[in-house]
Amino acid sequence: MWSGSNACTLGTARLISKFRSRKRRRGSAAAIVLTALAFLVCGLRAEEKAGSAGISAPLLPGIGSHDPRIRVDPEGIPWRAIGKLQVVSMNLRAECTATLVGPSTVVTAAHCVFNRRTQRYFPPESLHFLIGYNGSRSAGHAIGMGVKIGHGYDPVRPKETIGSDWALVSLNKRLGSADRGLPILSDLPEDGAKLMLGGYQQDHPLLLIADTQCHIDGRFVDASGRLLLRHTCAGTGGVSGAPLLIDSCGGWHVAAIEVAGEMGIAGGIAVILNEAAKSRLLRQ
Repeated sequence: MWSGSNACTLGTARLISKFRSRKRRRGSAAAIVLTALAFLVCGLRAEEKAGSAGISAPLLPGIGSHDPRIRVDPEGIPWRAIGKLQVVSMNLRAECTATLVGPSTVVTAAHCVFNRRTQRYFPPESLHFLIGYNGSRSAGHAIGMGVKIGHGYDPVRPKETIGSDWALVSLNKRLGSADRGLPILSDLPEDGAKLMLGGYQQDHPLLLIADTQCHIDGRFVDASGRLLLRHTCAGTGGVSGAPLLIDSCGGWHVAAIEVAGEMGIAGGIAVILNEAAKSRLLRQ
């Protein structure tokens, strides 16, 4: 096959040759017009090729035109507490992010453990948590034993009850340690507070990718009156359930749980864990 420029050159030569084989009663002026037309068509085709090649791919939800995310070490602090949550059920496979907030408990988004095909929550034993995951290896693996859904969350009405879109998953073994677990922030973070957001995302499913330079952009309530945070952290599909990390009192804490991404810009929405969730964790 010919490249674009060579094909245009060949087409121009054929047009000119064809014209010359005709009777010359039309004169040299027509030859000039035909030659110019042939080059004009080639030029337009070249422009179309360049234009279509320059069209950027659609922006992923939660990612703006500038992607600030970087690869982080899953064995570094505070990333050591963050893992990949995989659902393996029949012929369905789903992936989210979760965080160790207790020796054998992770927190994630409630919609991550809901099967929209069956309209039921996944059985706990179909939930697999991988800590320190990096491609083909992980530092530990555990299976779910029980799931506690945020009070008031309705998976049939996810937008109206998004403020309760969190879940605690009890694991069949202890993976948490002094440096591989994160506490829940006890106070409400202030607007403008600096954050980090990292998780296993759809465009980098084997790596822990994070935005380390973002902040809280505001707050609002859902239809049921539950509080949510709006932030500027870049993150897309797969980062659901990931923690908004905040450095408070000299240590990293989970400020909220990521549940949705904005469209066309870097940023998303995160839920605050309520007092019931915090009390449950304190009893462990």
